[in-house]
Amino acid sequence: MDQRDWDIVNILRKNSRLSNSEIGRMLKISEGTVRKRISKLLADKVIKEFTVNMGINEVEGIVLVRIDPRKTSSIQNSLKNNFHDIYEFSGRADLAVRISCNSLDALNSSVDSIRNMDGVRGTDTLIRLK
Repeated sequence: MDQRDWDIVNILRKNSRLSNSEIGRMLKISEGTVRKRISKLLADKVIKEFTVNMGINEVEGIVLVRIDPRKTSSIQNSLKNNFHDIYEFSGRADLAVRISCNSLDALNSSVDSIRNMDGVRGTDTLIRLK
C-alpha cells in the first residue's frame, strides 16, 4: 500500500458512501484510478467489508469470554454463526465478541446465550456508554 491507498482508505473510513468520483475529486485523481485501487484493496483483503454504523438507539457491548482450550474451535464456530465481530486474544480473555442490540434486555439475552455455551468458563461484559 502506498500513501494514495491510505488516503482512499481513510476517506472510506469516514464515509464509505462516497462515490469513486467524489473520492477522486478529493484526491485529484480519476474515478478509474480510485475504482482500480479499491478493487485491488478488496482483492488483497486490505479492505474486508463496508459497514453500517447505525444512528438509532443502539446498545453496544463487548463480551470478554474465557473458554476451555479444548472447545476453542467449536465455540468460535458457534459464535461466528450468531455474531459478526469476534476477536481472539491472548491474556485473561480468550475471545471478545462485539454485540449491537436495540435494547439492554436484548444485549443481556445475547450475553446469556454465550454464557450457556458448552466450554465457556466465564464472561465479562463491557457496555459502551458513548
